[in-house]
Amino acid sequence: MTHFPDDLDDAVAALLQEACARFIMPRYGRLRQDEVEEKSSPTDLVTIADREAEIFLTPRLPDLINGEVIGEEACAADPDIRSRAAAPVAWTIDPVDGTGNFVKGNDRFCCMVALLEAGRPVRSWIYVPLQNNLYSAMAGHGAIVTNDDGSQRLSLASRAWHTDDMTGSANVLAVEQPRRDILRERLRNLPGRWFAGSSGIMGTEIASGRQHFMLHSLCTPWDHAPVDLLCREAGAHAAMIDDGAAFNADYERGFMIAPDRQAWTSLRERVWL
Repeated sequence: MTHFPDDLDDAVAALLQEACARFIMPRYGRLRQDEVEEKSSPTDLVTIADREAEIFLTPRLPDLINGEVIGEEACAADPDIRSRAAAPVAWTIDPVDGTGNFVKGNDRFCCMVALLEAGRPVRSWIYVPLQNNLYSAMAGHGAIVTNDDGSQRLSLASRAWHTDDMTGSANVLAVEQPRRDILRERLRNLPGRWFAGSSGIMGTEIASGRQHFMLHSLCTPWDHAPVDLLCREAGAHAAMIDDGAAFNADYERGFMIAPDRQAWTSLRERVWL
């Protein structure tokens, strides 16, 4: 187990807040056309804010705890970097999660960091700058949200769930046809669908009890390591959807979160199997 400095939360929070203040928020609502580029598709965007924030964070996180760094934009340039997720210790960085929202001036975006041990998230931080909300979690020690009003522990209330009672989001783009269309039809039959456009924002909504599920057919270290730990420490159940295994950032397959194990199993049976 990695030794965590007593001031690790404060140090990471300060880095996220500085990255947002210097590189992200000055561009919010002010991006020029030449500061936005497509990556893999017209909906997969990167901005100058993403790149500069990641460049700022990349050398500073290992100064806190030494380890590999897996940044979203670095992986876009060099996909081999993703293999570092299996390292004994590694950091993940999603400098602007919800870039499409950020570009449109939508408020659903955040900055995310996670600390991994052999692919398993042991610490995570999701900073929502417009709200000045910092969501953080430590394996085995719970999840909290900190803002101008102080800190509050996140703990989901227990209840009996039916799939019709749950609201959330799903992305099955990585599933091959014809199964993709079958899954989409099943998802359309769920009454509660809410598209956040950001894994991190969806994770904070689930951990806070405002939304209930998230299904992604292909997980990535930067998108899902922070969200997995935050939601599990708040009391949700998160696992790989094909076999129920615990999330690992080295995996490249489907991942789902639901309020508890029973809800997760019911949703999986309705949508996936």
